[in-house]
Amino acid sequence: MIQRTAIDDNDIVAMYFERNEDAIRETESKYEPLIFSICNNILRQRQDSEECVNTVYKKLWDSIPPERPGNFKAFIARIARNAATDLFRANGREKRNSGVVDSLDDYADFLEDDYSVEDEVCVNELAKLLNGFIKRLPERERACFMKRYYFNCKVDEIVKQTHIPKRTVYAILEKVKNELKDELSKEGYLC
Repeated sequence: MIQRTAIDDNDIVAMYFERNEDAIRETESKYEPLIFSICNNILRQRQDSEECVNTVYKKLWDSIPPERPGNFKAFIARIARNAATDLFRANGREKRNSGVVDSLDDYADFLEDDYSVEDEVCVNELAKLLNGFIKRLPERERACFMKRYYFNCKVDEIVKQTHIPKRTVYAILEKVKNELKDELSKEGYLC
């Protein structure tokens, strides 16, 4: 059996820019386990997760171009996480509102758009603060924190993936959460 070498991420992104449909096949070949894992960690249902994986491929096709991701794997992870979260919320709405369909247009007079430029600046500053905090973490702590709170992995999955004892994973997560809380308090985000 001939083993195929994985294609470089930059080459896959170039295929998207060329609108070459092989880009989807190459993405699937290289990243489907990651995409499915992210979706399934959020949705916890195989059928929904498989549906979500297909949504991720469509969103990738629609967003590249114009976007040119610097880190393709992180870009895919963000799209997968957002797609799974959207589907999770939609599934929850369907269960809560079965048989009731409302249009937001019916309520437009009562809703006001109070999102301002100041809010946007605040969100960007918070994102910069969080990214800086995560980058400063030691590798082991960063891996545990990202797997738990970004990729939504269960602690047992983190233990399997990192070979760190379960008690140590819990201790790392608690330590990092406390450090983040202190950082957010120091910067005025928490009272």
